[in-house]
Amino acid sequence: MNARGSTEVIVASIGLSAGVFSRNLYTLIVTMAVVTTMAMPPMLRWALRRLPMHKAERLRLEREELDARGFVPNLERLLLAVDGSPNGALAVRLAGAIAGSGDKPTTIIKLGPDKWPHQAARKGREESKKRVQAAAANTVTLAAHPEEHTRGTVEVTARLKKAASAEAVADEAQKGYDLLIVGIDKMRGPRGGFGPEITRIVNGFDGPLAVAIAGGRLASGTGPIGRILIPVDGTDVSRRAAETGFALARACGSRVSALYVASGRSDGERRGRIRRGAAMRRNEEAVLKDIAELGDRCDARVRTALRIDVAAEDAILKEAGRGGYDLIVLGVTRRPGETLFFGNMAAAVLERADTAILFLAS
Repeated sequence: MNARGSTEVIVASIGLSAGVFSRNLYTLIVTMAVVTTMAMPPMLRWALRRLPMHKAERLRLEREELDARGFVPNLERLLLAVDGSPNGALAVRLAGAIAGSGDKPTTIIKLGPDKWPHQAARKGREESKKRVQAAAANTVTLAAHPEEHTRGTVEVTARLKKAASAEAVADEAQKGYDLLIVGIDKMRGPRGGFGPEITRIVNGFDGPLAVAIAGGRLASGTGPIGRILIPVDGTDVSRRAAETGFALARACGSRVSALYVASGRSDGERRGRIRRGAAMRRNEEAVLKDIAELGDRCDARVRTALRIDVAAEDAILKEAGRGGYDLIVLGVTRRPGETLFFGNMAAAVLERADTAILFLAS
């Protein structure tokens, strides 16, 4: 592929300046270089098209195509804001799994009380750092070539800030991060929804946001994550949440269920039931097939399920309760307002679910 005349042009230029080559001969050499350079790509494509593609090569190309439009593979730097609560412990663990999937540098902002002793602060900061690195070490990196798979290693930077200083998170966020993961105590507000503290923390970050809430078997933020439930609806937001859930499952060895809820009502049930035609069924099948293929790319064991004619939050909560799931990974969208709000469905899941939850607003 390299012998296409570039070296000959250099030699011909020297020969022309030395008087060894005539101008006509020099023109022929340059023309030959241009023609062979332009002819090589189509000839190479034509020749390779005639060769059978091996399974490993086809798998590599499919993985590269998925990675090009993927969410987790394109994350470069993570920002983690946590305290010493179970929510913080869960966020640290999940952040390590995501970071370890692609050796993504992670910065930890360790939030603590205003009068936190220096020794205790340093100990808490180092513990969070070690937990991120330990979670990353349990993750096999996602690579286009199977032979390039390695254990995750993450460069972690830890900083100590006061809990009341949400401005510190905003100042750090300006340095350029692709995902903010938050885990703090008292995540829920007294009247439902999210509390004012997390609202102040996330207001200074405009990019993708992940909020970890411990519960159920992960009430302490630790323990094995045996099963993960990922609700999907065909949107880009839910697909990115699915991709994140698969990365966590890859790190934790978890089984994954993708739940698609096909509501049979619209406009507050004023119009009655929607007829489930062939087009709707094809769309549902296409969504679940896409999620299953994404799970295969991430080497995750995926089971798909479909629920018809039921509210999304009811289907999610019912499935989470009877399926023995340890974690729900829910794709959401941030709504404008004075408090952090992901919509009515997410608010219902936040209020009524006993299972640990990871909200991903991307």
